[in-house]
Amino acid sequence: MQEAKKLHAHIIINGFQQQEFYLRKLITFFAISNPSSLDYARLIFDEIQHKSTFIYNTMIRAYSASCNPQNSFVLYNHMHRNGRPSVDKYTFPFVLKACSVLGDIQKGEETHCQAVKNGFSGNVFVQNSLIHFYGSNAKISSARFVFDEMFERDVATWTTLVSCYANHGSIETACKLFKEMPEKSVVSFSAMITGCVRKGRFSEALEFFRELQIRGLEPNDSTVMGVISASANLGSLDTGKWIHSYIRNKKGNRFDSYMNTALIDMYFKCGSIKDAIHVFEGVEVKLVGEWTAMISGMAMHGFGERSVELFENMVEVDVKPNAITFVGLLSGCTHAGLVEEGLTYFKRMKSEFGIEPTIEHFGCVVDLLSRAGLIAQAVTFMNNMPLKANAAIWGAILNACRVHKNVEVGELAARWLLREEPWNAAIYMSLLSLYTEAKRWDDVNMVKREMKEIGSRKSPGCSLVEVNGVSYEFVAGDKSYPPALQVSLQIDRSIKEVKEDYSCWWD
Repeated sequence: MQEAKKLHAHIIINGFQQQEFYLRKLITFFAISNPSSLDYARLIFDEIQHKSTFIYNTMIRAYSASCNPQNSFVLYNHMHRNGRPSVDKYTFPFVLKACSVLGDIQKGEETHCQAVKNGFSGNVFVQNSLIHFYGSNAKISSARFVFDEMFERDVATWTTLVSCYANHGSIETACKLFKEMPEKSVVSFSAMITGCVRKGRFSEALEFFRELQIRGLEPNDSTVMGVISASANLGSLDTGKWIHSYIRNKKGNRFDSYMNTALIDMYFKCGSIKDAIHVFEGVEVKLVGEWTAMISGMAMHGFGERSVELFENMVEVDVKPNAITFVGLLSGCTHAGLVEEGLTYFKRMKSEFGIEPTIEHFGCVVDLLSRAGLIAQAVTFMNNMPLKANAAIWGAILNACRVHKNVEVGELAARWLLREEPWNAAIYMSLLSLYTEAKRWDDVNMVKREMKEIGSRKSPGCSLVEVNGVSYEFVAGDKSYPPALQVSLQIDRSIKEVKEDYSCWWD
């Protein structure tokens, strides 16, 4: 930056401060290459007497990617009002990007109209930006209209629409469009992987990743983050380890905080505590993301004392916790039965760290008290909350009442939940368990009748098993096992039959 400013001074001294060639280079460097120096770029811009379209576009582009994207509109309006310099096919995409970031639908639609008036409605760059703008604001029908009206489509066109459907519309439609694409890029695959992860379709996300590998495409950061998330949610340790090894070979150990956090979270969710600790200990400068992932991961596996220890270590090295950190910490206290510690941390959250508690934090405290059998105290705390209790909080109370056989409060919780979620069979099953333990058979029969009347049935239990890198889902009562496991089960059945037929011999 200092060298660039010296060069700028040299340009002024030699009288070149109004020459387009030098101004293009300066504006691009200060506005685009170094976003932190955008204000300096604006000073240069304001001193230019005859600003070209390129100069305007560069500043509009820089503002659209800044923390003040609305400044893009100020410059664009100046161009539009004065009629010079004239707009071109690059002006509108930058303005539309600012509209997308701000979620300003009205301004985006006005920009669309102006693009039509200026004769750029058929330009592929403008049309792609329009699809992205409408899609990012969940106006899928408008995005599809622009797509259907296009005479020329490139891979970015298809990818943008696929991403719109995957993130804000129908994942089935996104899959259909993806199959119809004449050409697929790594960005196309990333859009599908990310969309599947957001919709909770993790197995499909990994299937798209395997197809990407078969095609010989190299994953980008977005792909990697999506695959890590899918692996974490499926418990697919083999795939998670493979992607970790892949990015380590590509980047060495120079991962950013987001990548480290995702890897730690993935290993914990896959049950590999050792690998999670290994990633954490390998990070030289640990930010709040890595610390939070470790605290939450330890809590997930029941090591509440370790979560507390990690939190104190984090504070000791002057890393400030955030709201998510406290959710993990309070969860750790809950699972370890550390009631007093949990209540203390809840108070410190606001008094010491200035973090306003959210419904998740209040829910953790209710769960903490309920699990410890302090149900009356939990109900009092819930009633005194500044926020309205949600289904998660009432559910925590119901579960605790079932464990501690508190029928009175359990009934209250169950009836509240059933008003909100009358279709939820799990609530009925908890209420049945509560009445059965109390031997209230009339109430048991009443709940069964209610379930029958609304057609509520308990969902079968399921589990995931990973075999040779492939995750298989098993549902209770389902006999449609994968071929390899069918053979194994058949062998087990055969051995059992032989044992029964020759029981004397086996004895």
